[in-house]
Amino acid sequence: MRPLLAGMLTLLGAAQATADEVVLLFPAGESPAHLRVEVTGSALPEIAWAAFLDKLFDYFDRDGDGFLSPAEADRVFPLPLPGGGATKVDFPTLDTDKDGKATRAEFRAFYRAAGFTPVTVVLRPASAETLALGDALFRHLDRDGDGMLSPLELRQIPSLLQRLDEDEDEVLTPAEILNPVSNGPPARPAGLAIGPAGKAIPSVTLGVTIGGQASLSGKDPRFRLSSDGSVLTVPGGTCIVTLIQNDPAAGLRAAKAFYLAQFQAAAGNQPAAKSVFEDDPTAQVLAALFDAADRNGDGKLTRTELETFFDLIEAGVGSRVVVTATDRGRNLFDMIDTNGDGRLDLPELTRAGRELPGKLTAKKALAREAVPTSYRLSVGRGTIGDTFGPVPLASIAKPKPAAKTPVTGPRWFLAMDRNGDGSVSMAEFLGPADLFRKLDTNGDGRISAAEALAAGK
Repeated sequence: MRPLLAGMLTLLGAAQATADEVVLLFPAGESPAHLRVEVTGSALPEIAWAAFLDKLFDYFDRDGDGFLSPAEADRVFPLPLPGGGATKVDFPTLDTDKDGKATRAEFRAFYRAAGFTPVTVVLRPASAETLALGDALFRHLDRDGDGMLSPLELRQIPSLLQRLDEDEDEVLTPAEILNPVSNGPPARPAGLAIGPAGKAIPSVTLGVTIGGQASLSGKDPRFRLSSDGSVLTVPGGTCIVTLIQNDPAAGLRAAKAFYLAQFQAAAGNQPAAKSVFEDDPTAQVLAALFDAADRNGDGKLTRTELETFFDLIEAGVGSRVVVTATDRGRNLFDMIDTNGDGRLDLPELTRAGRELPGKLTAKKALAREAVPTSYRLSVGRGTIGDTFGPVPLASIAKPKPAAKTPVTGPRWFLAMDRNGDGSVSMAEFLGPADLFRKLDTNGDGRISAAEALAAGK
């Protein structure tokens, strides 16, 4: 198999697909397996994308004649592209019919060709820590050091808590798994990449509706989708699918409020020259966006012009659907972390010790290179990077986790539940092992509050 083809992620050309779909090529022997990802629903990406470009066109069409002159086009700020780049208007390329003025159709065609498309594909590399976690877990479990995991070694997954849980909270964090760091070859991604469009026609389509649920159509037994649309089985591994329903402009609005307050502090309610902001160390962002925001070009910026400019940026931030693919390599950590919280708790470890031996070592021991690959695919509206045009975007704080529901149960249960997770593990239990097994009626390796209450009846 050629490495450059392995795991290639491509955006289809205009002759092969609409702007609302991409194609994923998963490594599958000599020839990659094709999967089309198609964004569906009432608010198609093309609509919001075209509406923003029309608004951008009108904003810089200063004389309102329905065309952009070379001078007007030169004022259009660069738009963000995948990979951290940006596209600046090049008038000779924009003016395809060479009549000295640009139409709306030429404006849209220019940006589509430049890569500012309704659906944007981003390959996000996994962090070094993410890649190292899978290798570290493999080495921790490979007690005899033969480079293979036997069924017996996999059944010992729950014992990792006793060996690695330094703070004894019955949860393994990445830091605990990586400390001490074992020597070994550097972890590598599986090979996911973004490349040129392929020629093969995909036989399977993953349909996604923003904020809805994914669906799978077509025939290819190598692809299977879970009933809730969140887990896609792919050749050689698993891809977690997340359809994001958030407010893509929330960060922009937070930035807008801040910059409007800066304008008020520097200029009050009066039109202000660029020098007002250039001379204020705290208002350098306003100086940077001054030329674009001064729509009438009179050398003065008003609050109304600034608000209109931010309305334009807000439309741009939500104008595209971003498909983000992450290649997490052959990752044993992901197979155990079923809730995706980045930690391994006792129920996850217990379940893995019970299920993975049969799943991974039915015929022979598991070699490192045979660990299933892990991918993440998220789809949602938004922008790429932390800026849009000349405007830095504020990051939105992640919501705080919900407060834990108070645990009830017998006094002995509450006293033994030292980490307060609502269950008592074998390590926390102070009685004999046979009594623990009797109280643990469902055999999941912990005594729940319900099981403790039932024991007293």
